[in-house]
Amino acid sequence: MFRVALKDLLARKRRLVTTGLAIVLGIAFLTGTQLLSATLSDSIESLIGDVYDGIDGVVRSPDKQETPFGQPLRTPVPASLVEQVAAVDGVRVAEGFVESTGPQLLDENNKVVGGGFGPPTLVYNWVQDDELRTGKLTDGRGPTADDEIALDFSTVEDLGVATGDQVTWVTTQQGQENFELVGVLGLGPDGTEASGAKPMFFTTATAMRLADQPDQFNFVAVAAGDGVSEKQLADNLVSTLPDQQVLTGAAFTEENQQSISQFVDILGVFVSVFGYIALFVAIFIIYNTFSIIVTQRTRETALLRAIGARRRQVLGATMLEAVVVGLLAAVFGLLFGVALAAALIKLVGNFFTVSNGVPSLSVGIVVSAVLIGVIVTVLSALIPAWRSSKVPPIAALSETSVDHSDLSLSRKIWGSVLFVGGVALIGTGLANAGPDPLVFVGVGAAAVLLSVAVILGPLIAAPVSRALARVFAFRGDTASRLAGENAARNPKRTASTAAALTIGVTLVVVIAIVASSIKATFDATVSDSVKADFVVATASVTSFGAIPVGLRKEVQNTPGVQFASPVRFSFIRLLDDASKENASAAEEIPAGLVGAEDNAPEGDDEFVLGVDPDTWFEVIDNGKLQGSVTDLDEGTMAANNDYAEERGWKLGDTIPVYFGATGEKELELALLFENNIGQGEIYLPLATFEPNALPTFNVDAQIYVTAEEGADNVAVGKALDELVADLPTVQIQNLQEFVEAQTAPINTFLGIVYGLLALAIVIALIGIANTLSLSVLERTRELGLLRAVGMSRRQLRRMIRTEAAIIAVLGTLMGLVIGILFSIALTAAISADSPGLFTYRLPVVQLVVITITAALAGIVAAWLPARRASNLDVLKAVSSV
Repeated sequence: MFRVALKDLLARKRRLVTTGLAIVLGIAFLTGTQLLSATLSDSIESLIGDVYDGIDGVVRSPDKQETPFGQPLRTPVPASLVEQVAAVDGVRVAEGFVESTGPQLLDENNKVVGGGFGPPTLVYNWVQDDELRTGKLTDGRGPTADDEIALDFSTVEDLGVATGDQVTWVTTQQGQENFELVGVLGLGPDGTEASGAKPMFFTTATAMRLADQPDQFNFVAVAAGDGVSEKQLADNLVSTLPDQQVLTGAAFTEENQQSISQFVDILGVFVSVFGYIALFVAIFIIYNTFSIIVTQRTRETALLRAIGARRRQVLGATMLEAVVVGLLAAVFGLLFGVALAAALIKLVGNFFTVSNGVPSLSVGIVVSAVLIGVIVTVLSALIPAWRSSKVPPIAALSETSVDHSDLSLSRKIWGSVLFVGGVALIGTGLANAGPDPLVFVGVGAAAVLLSVAVILGPLIAAPVSRALARVFAFRGDTASRLAGENAARNPKRTASTAAALTIGVTLVVVIAIVASSIKATFDATVSDSVKADFVVATASVTSFGAIPVGLRKEVQNTPGVQFASPVRFSFIRLLDDASKENASAAEEIPAGLVGAEDNAPEGDDEFVLGVDPDTWFEVIDNGKLQGSVTDLDEGTMAANNDYAEERGWKLGDTIPVYFGATGEKELELALLFENNIGQGEIYLPLATFEPNALPTFNVDAQIYVTAEEGADNVAVGKALDELVADLPTVQIQNLQEFVEAQTAPINTFLGIVYGLLALAIVIALIGIANTLSLSVLERTRELGLLRAVGMSRRQLRRMIRTEAAIIAVLGTLMGLVIGILFSIALTAAISADSPGLFTYRLPVVQLVVITITAALAGIVAAWLPARRASNLDVLKAVSSV
């Protein structure tokens, strides 16, 4: 039986290739993403290790502000601390470091370099000690005058400048400034590696000014003297500076590595999810392929049973085929995965520093790929293999079909269990009742989709196929009608083939609807709540804090402007009773951290807005207000009414909070508002915000502008445009432009997700082509008879293509229905606590385009099977058995 199975595989090489192709693509995607994640992690750890290699200890403030987008921000330390650190026993040299997000670089056209979603610009001071300095000079020298700058080589290449040239930056306080480029450097031991960001180096005085922290450093780095260990150095620093936080150089390096690796890990998981989706789709393809193979080999299997082969042997032979197919597919998937990883690494290299060359395969990646490939293939072929082993020997005497249109009792039971269980899991995940809601939702969705393929698909396949045939049958076209009958003849096969496409379409539909609904929600919120006519906004997300100080007053003094209200963004930690209950367990103290621990007490980190009470409620409609706007002063706060009720707050209560810059404070709840604008539940008046926020956040992020009654908005808009004409990082937007700018990241995200989901859809289309190819072989005699009675080659090709289109549209329609139902459930979960918060919107045009595209893609997938069918020799086909 072993030789029989191998000979059968070798006799049908084309079937082997098409069967394994789906697994090859899935494994390639998983392998590529795993290699990308591993390469990124190794590169980042190596790079950061090189950057901080000369640092033996770090002294910094224990006061920190948590943020959701990277390392926590810490209160700067006074510049005088450097001298105190340098005087400690065992210290060879101590240097203060300035690290901050910075102004924007301008190109020769006065445009921001890398605007939009480009990498950020970072301000550093030029450190004199070679071992402590970040980066290695490759050309020129470090800046010594306040109008000099050093840049990394990648930024210099982007600008097309050289040492001695002038480069221009836009700063928040002074506008545009020109600096002379005096040095070029890079990361790594030889200065040839780029960070992906745009680091710029100034004198210490200039860096402090640009970071808005005069006479302050972010931390002090220390190099130990000869024979002094990091541990001994840290103990000496703590004994002299007990109020400061001290880390060994190794702990500081590890902390930075872990911070960046978290993002890399999230990226790897995000992309890997689509690889598993591709494998899930591949399961349907392999199952369908083996089902057809079993049907075609009915007489062959029965003959084996007739000459003495036992059921176990027949089952083993079929499973052996699955193992061989899975193993070969996994090997080729690994090879394609390496190529894919190399391409991804080259692409990601524009944003991160990564190692050059082809990534190497680890034992873990190889083993996991082989196991996944074999297991997925074997499990997919298990049911068809079991079915093949049940073929009775008597079937060898006549042609027999082992597939029936009626649903078996076991199929009905398993389909019902999958559907009920899937719905329960989705409900549990959406209700956030399980330990990992995302996993619950994912497994539940997979179970529901399987139930559709098991029960719903076969039930509707026949009637829907015939109905679609009428749509495709122009003027009573016989070929299209026959295509419908072919698809309806075996509803289980048609349904399982269409189910592969259903999965991809379902995900696309859910994401499209959710994205459309988010945009509609934001649009409705802005239309209902924002009374401003214009918004002064930054030109790109990397221009955070690029609205210059004093611009608000200039906007307010512009003719025709009634109100100009600024808004700032920051974070605070709530310390009320509800926060203490919700607070997670205390973070593990790093092994290399000594001295003062982080001062931030346990609590909930919340996003807050800093607003001017005198103008904010004139440009924003927050609904019914409780309390008086005039009471919003220093030491007070405002909160959304529903949010306050959830936390048990009442007007006049004192709320304990923690600021990273100033520590614990108590704020009086002086105002409650009914509606927010989707940006924050808590407002801090500028009188509270300004003295407590870190410098990074203490800048205007947006300015809402309302024109005077009767003023010409066009004229006001032109006046505002002229006001910011010399500020490339700032732009004037009307409300529609503001909405489009705020939702632009959604379009970018959608483009990435659609691109990743395209893999699953391509696999599904390969499945349609594979099914039709095998179906052509199965129906060779039938196709020959059709040709014999007068069907032309063109009609035969049309019949096959129409059958593919019917299957594609069936899968798409099921995906549309399931996707809409999933999106409704998701919307209901989002709006459960706040009815009306989420505006549900169906992107009708987009859904129609998806359906039409799927039908056309099905026709394309059928091109080779249709051509092969039309080229059949009529006499041989008619005489085939």
